[in-house]
Amino acid sequence: MLMPSDIVDDVRVVLLNSHRGDWERPNFLTTYQILERLPHVIRDRLIAERTTGGRGSGVHYSAITVVAQAASLIPGVVTEYLDTVGLSAQVSCSTNGFEQS
Repeated sequence: MLMPSDIVDDVRVVLLNSHRGDWERPNFLTTYQILERLPHVIRDRLIAERTTGGRGSGVHYSAITVVAQAASLIPGVVTEYLDTVGLSAQVSCSTNGFEQS
């Protein structure tokens, strides 16, 4: 199974390539957005191994957790909790042709 240390460089690339806008403020991505932007081979493997989790899934160590922990290993990256009530995220999985939310 992929672990956070296995994907830390890929997560770093996603963060470095994210749109920053024209202002000095920091930009933020959710772990779902980072997962979606990972190379499809890594994203699909994470989802296959651990699912995307989420409320009511019964999964506590999901692909999202792996991504969040990988981000926390990158010096200078600040991770925070986001109240997701009312939010919806869709992550494509190219190996099975469906989206999980």
